[in-house]
Parts: sequence; C-alpha cells; structure tokens
Amino acid sequence: MTRVRFSLNLPAETYRRYYQGQANMVQVRSLDGQRLRFPAAILRPYLSHAGVSGLFELEFDENQRFVSLQRLASA
Repeated sequence: MTRVRFSLNLPAETYRRYYQGQANMVQVRSLDGQRLRFPAAILRPYLSHAGVSGLFELEFDENQRFVSLQRLASA
C-alpha cells in the first residue's frame, strides 16, 4: 500500500461541476510534489456547503487502485 498526502481547497462552486458530471477527475499535487488524479466521487464524504478543504491522505494499492481517503486536518 502507498499513502500520499495532499492539501485541497475546492470551493463548492467548483465541486458542483464534478457533481453535475461536467468533470469526473480531480488533479492535485501531493505534499512531496507528485501529481495525483482520482475520481471526484471519493471526496463526497468531505463535502460541505463551503466545498472540500483540508489535509488528506490517499491510500492506494500496488495496482494504483483506490483503497481509502482520510481527512487528517480541516483547513
């Protein structure tokens, strides 16, 4: 298993594009500079009226398939 941390500040207006199906992947840079792409749907548990923000840890397996996402801190 591999774990990667990243910060995210995605306003609700921007997330709405993902929710409406206009976009389905989110792209971010990890704290160590890696580029990450993952389905926007995995952020839904962390969505509030303000959007999605905080410090997150993404875990994926050796085939680079999603395992889990945790918010480590709120922004």
